[in-house]
Amino acid sequence: MPRFLASADLLGTRFSSPALATGFGAHLAIPILRKIAPNEASVANITKEQAIETIKTCLKVLFYRDARSLNKYSLAVISEEGVNLTHGIELENQSWKFADTIRGYGAQTM
Repeated sequence: MPRFLASADLLGTRFSSPALATGFGAHLAIPILRKIAPNEASVANITKEQAIETIKTCLKVLFYRDARSLNKYSLAVISEEGVNLTHGIELENQSWKFADTIRGYGAQTM
């Protein structure tokens, strides 16, 4: 049976793609995912480790975009052997130290 990744919305619109995401991920994570999977044929060359590292990168980008989000997530790897679900994974090497230098939003004190 051929493998594919597809999405259907509430109106019944269906499409297939080598990378799918929802919410902020549809805007911020898809460009990252397309770097390793620009087309359907490229998916066959991606290793499990590459896929997991790319997902971790996407989640880090999404975490920094939403300062109120948690730095923990669950990861499901679906393969021919079954589903491997890992809970409570923390983002690595995160730091908000760069935020001290950002100016331009809200009240400014100089």
